[in-house]
Amino acid sequence: MRFPCSAEEGWVVLVSEHRSVGQHHPVSGRFRAAIAPMGRSFRVVILSGSDPKHILRLVIRIFREVPEAEVCGILCERRPSKTFSERTRNFVRNLQQWDFIEYAASKVGSNLWNRGSKLGTLLLHLAHGGGPEARPAMDPVQQLESLGCSLRITRDFHCEEALEFVRSLHTDLGIVYGTRILKPAIFSIPRLGSINIHKRKVPDYRGGGPIGLWELLDDRSEIGVTVHQVTEKLDAGAVVNTATIPIERFDNLTSLALKAHVIGNDLLVRSVADFAQGTLNLVPQQGTGRMFRSPSAQQLAKYERELAKRRPHYRPRTSRPLSKMLLKTLLGIPSIAVRNWMHRIQGSFPVTILYHHLVSDSPHRMGISTDYFFKHVEFLRKHYQIVSLGQAIEMLRTNDVKRPTLVLTFDDGYRDNFITLRAIVEQTDVPVTFFVSSGQVTQEAEFAHDIANGCRGFLPLTWPQLRQLHASGFEIGSHTRTHFDCGSRDIAQLEDEIVGSKAELEKQLGGKIEFFSFPFGLPQNISPQAAAIATRTYSFILSAFGGENLAAIDGKICHLKRWFHANHLWDLELQIQGVLETEPQFVLPVPSPEESSIESLDFPKSVAM
Repeated sequence: MRFPCSAEEGWVVLVSEHRSVGQHHPVSGRFRAAIAPMGRSFRVVILSGSDPKHILRLVIRIFREVPEAEVCGILCERRPSKTFSERTRNFVRNLQQWDFIEYAASKVGSNLWNRGSKLGTLLLHLAHGGGPEARPAMDPVQQLESLGCSLRITRDFHCEEALEFVRSLHTDLGIVYGTRILKPAIFSIPRLGSINIHKRKVPDYRGGGPIGLWELLDDRSEIGVTVHQVTEKLDAGAVVNTATIPIERFDNLTSLALKAHVIGNDLLVRSVADFAQGTLNLVPQQGTGRMFRSPSAQQLAKYERELAKRRPHYRPRTSRPLSKMLLKTLLGIPSIAVRNWMHRIQGSFPVTILYHHLVSDSPHRMGISTDYFFKHVEFLRKHYQIVSLGQAIEMLRTNDVKRPTLVLTFDDGYRDNFITLRAIVEQTDVPVTFFVSSGQVTQEAEFAHDIANGCRGFLPLTWPQLRQLHASGFEIGSHTRTHFDCGSRDIAQLEDEIVGSKAELEKQLGGKIEFFSFPFGLPQNISPQAAAIATRTYSFILSAFGGENLAAIDGKICHLKRWFHANHLWDLELQIQGVLETEPQFVLPVPSPEESSIESLDFPKSVAM
């Protein structure tokens, strides 16, 4: 998958403080100091009707990545809702349309399904021994203010009070970010005018509608994302930066919207830098183009049904026949519930660590589609506490796992994840850990196991992409240099693969690498020599079988176990609960004196696996 705006083209972030993705902490004093507007002469105002959480992410990125720029003010519009009488008149008028009647009936069915799913959630929490802890929501408004951004809420962008607020900021550039159509009275106030993010290609697709809708209906092979100057004519200003997103086999409206959002932010940050650093290259739009209006809810439902018939769907299969899945579920529920409630009574749940490989809308034997993995994350957030690997280790070390808890990890370091997985993380705030084969990144080479299985074109991440992921909060661990099978007993080669990967990652990322996962990760892929070298080199090592991890009696954590993240939700839930597979009884191997030439190992004589 090729994204022209990605970090592989040299777009590198400035790291000021590393925090885990999904940790909703207030912006710390050290972070504020790192991005304080000292020496920042280029002033930016954001005009938005979007979720403040998304605005906060954009503001932090501008501060981090554009040292000349300061977001000095944000004006948010919150329009009053329609009155009950207005909604009633619209409903009665729409009843004359058969499409609306079909749509209303589907909404009633959807609401009934949602009510039933709430009962299902209660039953699942009962079987789990509880659900995720209800934590105080992050207050993005407070965090924006702590960054020194003047924030004003208005009911109308064009009222005199709103206009005076923008004038008082004395800004150089305005960013129009998820608003209705604005008038020149406001978007022309900044010295250089304003720019807008349009998640389509211009001039071909101007106007509104869900991201990717018109392109999918037209059987296009890609969608565009454009940052352009704001003019009085809709979506007609000169192009500042642009990118395209290929429409792949399993793409749909959800996946394209997620990808366009994260790429749109990349382009906005780059555009602010171009204005601030004097590297602007405006390209006037050519041609008349087409203008599209946002469809009504019933029209959109009709379009979605049409696309569902025309486009292929990602449908993962269960690991076992339906009858066996039902039998395992019914037989497993009583023992699962009893075990989980015992954990709750004792105040000590296990931490389950899952591993996957890539989120991709192109078919891959180890992949999962963007839309489907997004649904997985939404399900897991509803039923489990999802923490970073670092948080999980601390919870196990202190025996402080009071809720059903998961960790999400991704192996190998596939390039597709830079867009797809990053988009899901930005939408959901879940923490994710990458285990990366550093040599593959340096060589930009396909993985040997993909080539052997006929999966071509799936490249690893680039170093600039990894630096951006690391800076935005993803934890990074080692997966050897070349995805090497650590069942080998060749000490020199194991040293190069295991120790060499750590050195490469630390040099490129500028920080300590504490985590290592064994490629393939099964008992036959972990020789005594490999286990000894890995334990000597890293604080924590991870295998790929047996995913439940219990609190350490002595507070020491060395080895962590992981389950495969199944692609079917039913499989995944049973896997997490330990119904599908039993953990192998395995002791981490230690080399005998005759086999080993490694000196001064700080390594336990036997560690249960």
